[in-house]
Amino acid sequence: MTYPKVGIIYLNFPTKNWERDIDRAMRSFEKLNYPKDKVELILVEPEKTEPRIKDWFFKNWMFKSGTSLPNLHYVFNSGDDIGFSANNNVGLAKARELGCEYVHLTNEDTEVDPDYLIRAVETAESNPKIAIVQSLILLGQDRDQINTAGNAYHFLGFGYSDGYKQPVSGFHFQNEIGYASGAAALVRLSALEGEKLFDEKFFMYHEDTDLSLRLRSRGWKIVLEPASIVWHWYEFGKSKNVFYLMERNRLALVLSYYKIWTLVIIAPMACVMDLALIVFSLKNGWFDMKWKQIKEIFDPNFWKWIKARRMVIHAMRTVSDKELLHLAVADIRFQGDSVRNPVLEYIGNPVMRAYWWMVKKLLV
Repeated sequence: MTYPKVGIIYLNFPTKNWERDIDRAMRSFEKLNYPKDKVELILVEPEKTEPRIKDWFFKNWMFKSGTSLPNLHYVFNSGDDIGFSANNNVGLAKARELGCEYVHLTNEDTEVDPDYLIRAVETAESNPKIAIVQSLILLGQDRDQINTAGNAYHFLGFGYSDGYKQPVSGFHFQNEIGYASGAAALVRLSALEGEKLFDEKFFMYHEDTDLSLRLRSRGWKIVLEPASIVWHWYEFGKSKNVFYLMERNRLALVLSYYKIWTLVIIAPMACVMDLALIVFSLKNGWFDMKWKQIKEIFDPNFWKWIKARRMVIHAMRTVSDKELLHLAVADIRFQGDSVRNPVLEYIGNPVMRAYWWMVKKLLV
């Protein structure tokens, strides 16, 4: 096999434990089995954050470029948007400049298996209709437990990690998955047709769902490769703003991709879910974030954004909603105790399963 050139996009962001995380990741990149002359390691740092990482990185790692490490490229995102979406788009632009055929998105707080890249690329090259290959992401804290074996997509726009905290031994892996986690995913650049990876207005949360839905709507496949292993030191977001972004972005997904008929037939359950989320947010102390999202519905700029997205998405899509949503699930299984709810588990999920069973028969 002739191996294609791959750009690994790695975001250097000043998180609480960035020195530890970057050291661990770089040590694992030194062990890569993929041909080093076919790898470009693209490091993106937002220019408008503190502390600055570049000087520390150059002192500790940059001198290893092209020797124990692949060729390193340090790029600054000088824009105002420092979210996950914008930073990865900066990395993508550099990968295109370097002539890469694929990019692999690899989170800062990860450690990679030496064969993670070679296995993901082999899977992508085995089928020209595969657009994204997600690596099997295991928990760094519990290395034999799953972080995500491919993310599940709920028909109301929610997303969650499939297999979370389950033992990897004996787990039944699916080939095609609901959507690929942006924490560790290989993307075929030709599938993007010159577009960016992510819609930067998403900032973070559901931007990877959006990418997977965009490509699936054009007939591409999104798959998991269990032999491509990445360990992730995962923690569910602590900031309340997480809930605002998750709620706004899931609504944007549904309104952007679904045809009018689909929106009509899911509307009753969507309304019930939104009422339940208002109650849930009041009980758990993040109603201000839910209210912020509700107010945005009345902002003309929100609808201009949705209209512009719909025009592009529906002009380029090649599959029906029935095909687009054939992997969508009805259960919601959240990670983190702060969003678990027995009412959802024992009443909400069974009701949604029954509702989705009926609605799927009406999709066109």
